[in-house]
Amino acid sequence: MKSGPVVYTDRELLRVLIRLAQGEGTLGRRTFEQRRRGAGPSAPLYERRFGSWNRALELAGLDAVAQPEQLQNATTKWTQEQLIAAIRWCLLVTGSTTLAAYEAWRTDPANPKSDVPPATTIRFRMGSWSRATKLACN
Repeated sequence: MKSGPVVYTDRELLRVLIRLAQGEGTLGRRTFEQRRRGAGPSAPLYERRFGSWNRALELAGLDAVAQPEQLQNATTKWTQEQLIAAIRWCLLVTGSTTLAAYEAWRTDPANPKSDVPPATTIRFRMGSWSRATKLACN
């Protein structure tokens, strides 16, 4: 008999973070993926459940992961208003705000859009894709 998907409580997820941090003050995504075993919870699950990797770390009592030093004083060509407007434009054209729909729309070979930010930029700047879409749709 095939079993269904494993469902973790928030408390279980946070305990996994604490355990995998192994007494360190924080836990980067790459280190987490190296230390996790088998079919345990994945980093994207934490981002979906808690809104961002750093938010999950904070709830587990760990320090947020600092922005890489080489990016700390970097500026961006995209304002927050432009990030939100891009998601709204995608919704208007495609009827969807999923990350996959956004990237497919943005990179459509028949109609590429160099004037909208990549999803990775939106996720980084807004903290998570779900937070960005909430702001865009309110």
